[in-house]
Amino acid sequence: MTRHRPTLRRIALASLALLPLAASAAAPAIPTLTQAQSAMDALFDAAIADRPATDSSRMVADAFRPRLLGLSSCMPLDGAAAATVDCITTAQAGPEPVYRLLRFVYTEQRWTMPVEQRRIPVPVPVPPQERVQVLLREAFIARAAQEADPAARAELAQAARTADVVAVHACDIGEDAPVIECEVDAIVASERGRQPMAFVWGDGQWHNAPATAQ
Repeated sequence: MTRHRPTLRRIALASLALLPLAASAAAPAIPTLTQAQSAMDALFDAAIADRPATDSSRMVADAFRPRLLGLSSCMPLDGAAAATVDCITTAQAGPEPVYRLLRFVYTEQRWTMPVEQRRIPVPVPVPPQERVQVLLREAFIARAAQEADPAARAELAQAARTADVVAVHACDIGEDAPVIECEVDAIVASERGRQPMAFVWGDGQWHNAPATAQ
C-alpha cells in the first residue's frame, strides 16, 4: 500500500483552517489598567465631543477626566457575542476615589466600552444564595477564631454550623471600597436576621471581601 506524504498546499490549507480558533483564543481575559484607561478615555472624549465647541467648556470637562487607579472583580459576561467583562473600577476624578461597575468589550483587537454606559448603568450582579451561605458560615468561623469569650465563641461556632441564607438583595457597589455590598437575610438558631456582607469576585467564584477592603 502506497502512502502519500501531505503536500505543502494541503498543510497550508490545514493551517489556515486553524487561524480563526487561534485568533479567538488570543483574546485576553481582562483588560490591563492601561487598556481600560484607553477605553474610558475614548468614551469620555465622545461625551466631550457632544458639548458646545468652546474652549472653556472643553477645558472644564477635561479637568474632570477620570484617572483609573485599579480594576478588580472582573466578571465575564456569559453569552456575549464578543469577550466581555464587568469590572469594579477605582478611579480618581476629584479628592476621593470613586468605585463603579463598568463594562469592557474586546473588539477589533482592543478593549472598548459600550457607548450606552453613558446612559444606562451596568447591572450589579447578585451572588448566588447557595454561595453566600457558604461565605456566611466562613465569616462566622473567622469571627469565632478571634473571639476571646467562650460563650460568644460557642454561639458563633453554632452559627457557622447552622446558618441558612434565605435571601440576598439590595446589592450595590461599595462607596468606600471596590466591593459588592448586599443585604443578607439568614436564619440562625431558629431566629431570622439581616446583616450586610461585602463580596469580591476572583478565580471564577465569589469570596468574602477582605476586612481591609470593607
